[in-house]
Amino acid sequence: MSVLETDSQLYSVTGKVVQSSDIVSVKYISTKLQNMTKQHIPTQMIPERDEPALYINPRSEQIAAFAEQAITGEDQPKVRLLADSDEIKDALYSFLTASKIAELIHREQLSLRTLTEPVQNTIFTTESETVVPVMDKHSISSSDPELVSSVYSEFDSRFEAAEQYHLRTPALSVVKQTLREEIGDDIAADLDEVLAHAEEISNSNEYLSIVEIMLILAARNEVLLYDVSKWGEDTDIASKATFSRAKTALEDAGLIETEKVPLDIGRPRLRLIATDELATADLKTLSTEIQSPL
Repeated sequence: MSVLETDSQLYSVTGKVVQSSDIVSVKYISTKLQNMTKQHIPTQMIPERDEPALYINPRSEQIAAFAEQAITGEDQPKVRLLADSDEIKDALYSFLTASKIAELIHREQLSLRTLTEPVQNTIFTTESETVVPVMDKHSISSSDPELVSSVYSEFDSRFEAAEQYHLRTPALSVVKQTLREEIGDDIAADLDEVLAHAEEISNSNEYLSIVEIMLILAARNEVLLYDVSKWGEDTDIASKATFSRAKTALEDAGLIETEKVPLDIGRPRLRLIATDELATADLKTLSTEIQSPL
C-alpha cells in the first residue's frame, strides 16, 4: 500500500484516491525538530491530548528513539505499535531500549504487535490526524475526517488481528525495585548511575552486557555470586548459568576476583570482589571504558 506519496497529485491511502487538496500541510513538525534526525520525528507526533494512537511500520532506530523519549513523558496517550518483527528484534538488541519498551508496556502506555503484511510507509495516526514522515525534518499531515478515518480504521483492524510481541526483558522499574529490595540500596544506586550515563548496553564485543554490568557492580559491592545470579534469573534478566559464564570471563580478564564464603550447611559460596582497576572505575563511563571479555 502506498500512503500519501508526495511526488504525485493523487494520494493512495488504503486503496482510496484522495486529492492533493485534502492534505492539510507539508511542514516542519515544529521548530524544536530543526536539529533532530528523522528517527526522532514520530515521538513528536504524539498529541498532547489523551487520544489513542497507532504507530505503524517504524524502523528499529525509530522504535528506539520512541522508547527513549516516551519513557520520560508524563500522561502520554497509549500508543499501539505495529512493526516488522526483525525491526523490533534489532531495537531490542539493546538492553536500554528493551527495558524502556518493557517499562512502557508495564505502564500500559504501549502495546506491541508484529506486522504480517508489508507496509510501504511509516505512519503515525490518531482518530483525528494522520502524519507521515517524508524526509528529514518534514512530514505530511492531514486532519481531513474522511482520509484520517480511512487510515485509522485500516490499521486499527490490522493491529487487532496481529500477534502480540512478547518481550523477555523486564521493565526498568522492576529491575531497579527488585535489585534494591533483594540485594541492597548501594548496588541499586550504582546501577542508576550507570544507566543514566550509558551509551549502550548490549551483547556485543564493543559493549558490556547487562549481565556483565551487574556482576561488576556486585563485585564493587562484594555481593555473593549466588545472590546476584538468583536475582537476575528471578527477574528474567538471564539464567544463573549465564551469570556463571560471565563471571568466569570477567575473572579471566582480571576484572573481578572471588573468595569462598563458608556456610553452616552445604558448599561454600563465592563472594565477588572488584580488582583495583574496577574498584576505582568511574561509573559514568563504565559501560564504554571497559570492553566485554565475552
